[in-house]
Amino acid sequence: MKIALVTDSACDIPYEMARNHQINVVPNILVIEGKSVEDDEKFSRQKFYEELPDMVTFPTTSTASAGRYQALYQNLLDSGFEQIVSIHVSHHLSGIFNAASTAAQSFAGQVHVVDSLQVTLGLGFQVLEAAEAIADGASLDSVLALLNQIQGRVRLIAMLDTLEYIRRSGRVSWARASLGTLLNLKPFIEVKDGLAISLGEVRTRRKGIARLEKLMQTVRPLKRFALLHTNAEDDARQILEAYAPQMATQPLLVNVTTVIGAHVGPNGLGFVALYQD
Repeated sequence: MKIALVTDSACDIPYEMARNHQINVVPNILVIEGKSVEDDEKFSRQKFYEELPDMVTFPTTSTASAGRYQALYQNLLDSGFEQIVSIHVSHHLSGIFNAASTAAQSFAGQVHVVDSLQVTLGLGFQVLEAAEAIADGASLDSVLALLNQIQGRVRLIAMLDTLEYIRRSGRVSWARASLGTLLNLKPFIEVKDGLAISLGEVRTRRKGIARLEKLMQTVRPLKRFALLHTNAEDDARQILEAYAPQMATQPLLVNVTTVIGAHVGPNGLGFVALYQD
């Protein structure tokens, strides 16, 4: 059985890696100063984060339309695929899952939409695991069961440089209520069970990096690991260089997709770990 794999650009899988694994990535949408821009390979993440603090109008994000997903699903089925697995950002944090689910209704059991309950490479690692299983000849039921099992082995934690962007985005209630911006604190968040939850705050960036490094340490064997940042590559590389030699897996270093970064702001740092079974 030929199985196609679809995800969205919030997965943060490097584009060359996605092509090598035959992963179809649908770009999400940024609205900047009233203009819609696709969050694709051609859009510069570095330039966006450099300009974000000075933008007069706060940028917003949206998903590709259900029609776009429907057209992609139809094209994949027409090209010989028999089933499609479509894996997306937590429905608690984005409308992407709903758009894909609406599109899937046109294909009577041939398109299976999966809520990753994650974002960025918390989603991306699930997609990569599915891609490798499909390449190894796994059945549809096996791939879906694998995805369900993987979700409990993913951990994503991030330190934001400021609470201002996530507060302004209105995506999480605890950020709206916090006074962290007034105190210049560095908030920590974890994406768990599809929700962004607060892990408290620290007062300085140096203390924040030290806490992040401590949270990275684990006695559980890693299968995949990534260091995430929003235009904070120097800090991210220093952390990674200190810990990469201790890792059995080759870590990724990723400047986070702008549709996530618009809500967390520049100079953020974080990590995603996929633990061994």
